[in-house]
Amino acid sequence: MKKVILFSLLLIILISAGCTAQNDEALATQQAMSVQLTVQGGDINALKTQVARPTATCEPCEIPTCAACPTATLAPTATTPTAIPATATSEVKNGAISGSLSYPSEGIPALRIVAMNPLTGVFYWQNTVAGQSFYRFDNLAPASYWILAYTIANPSKDFFAAYSEAVPCGLSTACTDHSLIAVEVKAGQEVQNIDPADWYADPGEWGWPIDPTIKWD
Repeated sequence: MKKVILFSLLLIILISAGCTAQNDEALATQQAMSVQLTVQGGDINALKTQVARPTATCEPCEIPTCAACPTATLAPTATTPTAIPATATSEVKNGAISGSLSYPSEGIPALRIVAMNPLTGVFYWQNTVAGQSFYRFDNLAPASYWILAYTIANPSKDFFAAYSEAVPCGLSTACTDHSLIAVEVKAGQEVQNIDPADWYADPGEWGWPIDPTIKWD
């Protein structure tokens, strides 16, 4: 009987010691969790304080802890106006020359028509097709021009046509003046009936220029 009582007392002591150890361990765990929650709470309060704090230099940024946000820099604008040339605002109107074509044979071959400024040597040119009997320059700067016609298939230095004094004379045998006529072109106007039809003169004798579009030997 005494042995049973002693065994029971020993068992009770062992169970009490185990429970005490478990209670101490549970108490330590509970205290650690309390400390961790306290730290997390402090971090959360700190973040809330930073979010609530106004940051004037970081408006474009979405991260509240941004230290320096990039800012857009506007390019400087010129304060001195650029001068505009007078020619850019003034309209220059060109003129036109037109006339009929001919050839001293059956049919009219393809011709190169040239309008040349006798003072500067500046010239305009256009090619016609076989059988074409009319030409027109519609964008000539105001100036005076010689009008000449050259054959394209058979270029020659001594056989070509021009608008000379013989054309308004009628191209008869009585018309002996074959000097070139400088046709005046005025802005916004067209000079008509300027026919390079004088095929009968010696170009070299009268000083007619040869085809300027060809590089002669």
